[in-house]
Amino acid sequence: MKHANHPATPRLALSTFTLAVLTLMHQAQAQQADTPMEKVTVTGSSIKRIATESALPLTVYKAEELQAQGLTTMSEVATSLVTASTNEPVGGGSSGTMINMRGLNTNRTLVLLNGRRLPNEASGASSVNVDVIPMSAIERVEVLRDGASSIYGTDAIAGVVNFITRRGYDGVKLTGSYVDPERHGGGQQPRLAILAGKGDLQKDGWNVYAAFDTQRRYSLMQKDRPNIWNPDAIVALGGTAFTTNTSGSSSAPANFTVYNNGKATSTTGNPYWSSGCASNYDARYSLASTRAKNTTCILDPTLYPQLLPDAMQTTLLTKASLRHGQDGLLTVEMLNTESYIDATLPPQIVGAQTAYSVLTPTLRKPLFITNSSKWYPGGTGGVPTVAGVTGQDLALTWSLDEAGAAVTDGRQRTNRIVVNDEGVVAGWDYRVGLNVSQSRATVSWKNGFFSTPGLYQGVANGVLNPFGKQDADGMAYLDSISMDGQTYRSGRVRFYGTDFNLSRSVSDLSGGPLTLAVGGDLHRDTWNSDVGMNAEEVVYKVSGNPGTHPSGGRTVGALYAEIDAPITKSLDLTAAVRADHFSDFGNTVNPKISLRWEASKKIMLRTTASTGFRAPTLPELYGAARQLVPSTHRWDDPLLCPGPTPSVAATGTPNPAYANLGLDPATVCNTQLTTLTGANPDLQPEKSKTFTAGIVFEPVKNAVVSFDFWDVRMKGTIAQMTEDTIFSNVQKYANLFVRNPDGTLRYIDVSRMNLGGLHTQGIDTTFSYTVPTARLGKFGIALDGTYVRKYETQSDSGGAWVDAVGQPGALATGSTSANTYVFRWKSNLRLSWSYRGFGTQLTQQYTSHYIDTNALPSQQPGQPYYHVISSYKLYNLSTHYKFSKHLTVSFGINNLFDVDPPLSNQRISSRVVFAQNVAKPIGRTWLTRAEYTF
Repeated sequence: MKHANHPATPRLALSTFTLAVLTLMHQAQAQQADTPMEKVTVTGSSIKRIATESALPLTVYKAEELQAQGLTTMSEVATSLVTASTNEPVGGGSSGTMINMRGLNTNRTLVLLNGRRLPNEASGASSVNVDVIPMSAIERVEVLRDGASSIYGTDAIAGVVNFITRRGYDGVKLTGSYVDPERHGGGQQPRLAILAGKGDLQKDGWNVYAAFDTQRRYSLMQKDRPNIWNPDAIVALGGTAFTTNTSGSSSAPANFTVYNNGKATSTTGNPYWSSGCASNYDARYSLASTRAKNTTCILDPTLYPQLLPDAMQTTLLTKASLRHGQDGLLTVEMLNTESYIDATLPPQIVGAQTAYSVLTPTLRKPLFITNSSKWYPGGTGGVPTVAGVTGQDLALTWSLDEAGAAVTDGRQRTNRIVVNDEGVVAGWDYRVGLNVSQSRATVSWKNGFFSTPGLYQGVANGVLNPFGKQDADGMAYLDSISMDGQTYRSGRVRFYGTDFNLSRSVSDLSGGPLTLAVGGDLHRDTWNSDVGMNAEEVVYKVSGNPGTHPSGGRTVGALYAEIDAPITKSLDLTAAVRADHFSDFGNTVNPKISLRWEASKKIMLRTTASTGFRAPTLPELYGAARQLVPSTHRWDDPLLCPGPTPSVAATGTPNPAYANLGLDPATVCNTQLTTLTGANPDLQPEKSKTFTAGIVFEPVKNAVVSFDFWDVRMKGTIAQMTEDTIFSNVQKYANLFVRNPDGTLRYIDVSRMNLGGLHTQGIDTTFSYTVPTARLGKFGIALDGTYVRKYETQSDSGGAWVDAVGQPGALATGSTSANTYVFRWKSNLRLSWSYRGFGTQLTQQYTSHYIDTNALPSQQPGQPYYHVISSYKLYNLSTHYKFSKHLTVSFGINNLFDVDPPLSNQRISSRVVFAQNVAKPIGRTWLTRAEYTF
């Protein structure tokens, strides 16, 4: 779709192409080198070869190149990849950062460490958290932009990211860095890394080293970035600016509704409304409603929204290597990590508008205070009298702000040990290994959580004061029903595997030796999750079904073969095939063929064709049985509370056609509706076909250009419709609203299922050009870019295809719960200069414009709430100076021009409205880094 109000976007993309003409610098230099290059095993192949000979679309990022861009964490490395739609974690939970290549989702991107699998993070058990990898140990990152099921099996549909650690290290290196936001309030990131090792593999025949990384990111609250929630901007997005000219719901002090003879009346109020809703708290939480004839209080919405949670990661990688015989090498590698993400939420809320039970999500139970309580208005507790309140029962909506914000603690621990031996036996190169790893995750209540039945009982028996500060008895009672410190959810993923590979030259062809490789692996995956019954006591922000302990496991065996056939000096053919047997669904065979033709010394053509698959994850198959749970967000029931914009809550009104049902508007308008979610043991594997074709050429000396076309077609995609997608077009997805005979809603079906297909294609391009000078040093320019021509999804097999490039509509899959955005163009442009010990680099990160989430399909430009997020450009500047062979100091500025993040209506109901998929909310930051080598 073209937009008349964005004419600069194509010109900018074109100028970026023209300006850069230029990457794969290392490949160009390798082609010019006179010395022979060592053959290595590259990502996507089991045969050792020179990396520049590969027909595969492979991009290699060296550690020093990543540091030159000012990237200090694995999360930043992952989000910088232009072939990926990867976001840094901005919410709670313990999941961390997962890589999402091609917008196909994190569970279709295979992440390896030194060519072997890492355990999936345990909370979703479908993707690898790259935060567990210590950056100080990394030598390079290899990104295979092609399917690779013929070598690696499942999950490699979108591509493979292989993190390669140092082969060895001798010495001690200390690295410290600090990221400091220019605007105060939070978001600082200190980091410390220690790399120490002993021994030389070539001289001593052994080496042992350890890499220790620890980093922290401090919480950032939305109140500290008022530019992000400007009221006028929220209104322009289709939201409602906060105003006191409305009636309140939950608040502190509590609002009430008068009941007569067990039935609600229209009389509402608050004992402290006339005095401004301050009560006797130590801080002010609520404001008085100014709506005519309304005497309730309104919770201040600016207090609690969080932009970035408090997070910390600590990792330790230890590697020992020992040479044996003439060519043998035995290595033992251990990885141990621990991380947490602490998310701040608004205080716990109780009352008729909130659930009373997790197991029965439709249960709404009024929170009553009677005149037997000393805290009843006009009672002995000192709560002011209210006109018309003369002893009737009062139903409350109460926010426990006095207890502080509710904070959850999500923790993840990863342990991995790999033993690898390689060498030569009977003329065969061999490699054999053992991989044992696990990931554990827990979610706990850290602060501000109480037993829901306990709160109800405390109000009923008069111990708790819902209208003000607690006395000593009330505080003691709150302590007695506090759930803080308890873990309510845990999960564990285990991986046990062994693998082998044999390769050798079997004959000579015109272009060189015909090489054969055969290999296989056998591994066992297990997963289990536990949700304690204590989750039934705290219904606020609890995920999972209390008292459930789902688990599952599978055994996978595979054999593969690969040949490399240099037909001529300029034409090389590679073919591979892999057969997998899964104990839970059967067999699959996936071939791949690759062709490379060196048309001249300056031009190389390459192409690949392959099939792939993704097995359903264990939680998708064996997780908690399908269950009814409250929706993630608040919505208007499109039938019982219809409105002009179903995608925006609180815009509907009760449907008079159903007045005979006597429905409470609070249960059908701007409320959490019931959804059906859960595992599906009948899921089948997804299947894919991938085709690539590319050209790499050297137009002038020291310049390299590449273009790679890619096409991925999938069928039987395992997916679920997100709530945002469903409510963006309630007519299209009407079949997902399951209703009772009287029209009331039973549930909205958001469970996972094998849907239709997915088809995406585009072009990756890389350019690099270096200009070495004798007097002024070396200048360089480089570009990585991805252009997506189409990203079509199909809800049902044989159904219509809908293109989602630059607009919402991509299906949510795996553990992802929000729409995936696929950008038409995404690029990373770098300008560099180095002179003696000094180096500097300016980086531009660019994403093209796209239509925002809640723009209805029927809306056109110029209509209300049709919102297009403009192209986003972020500039980072980094410099370094090597004072001596021991000390290097770096300085950088991220978000050089202090550009505010674009605003989005994706999460407008939560008032956290910045576009999380393209920008950070932190603003300009200053990076200081020092590295000292002993």
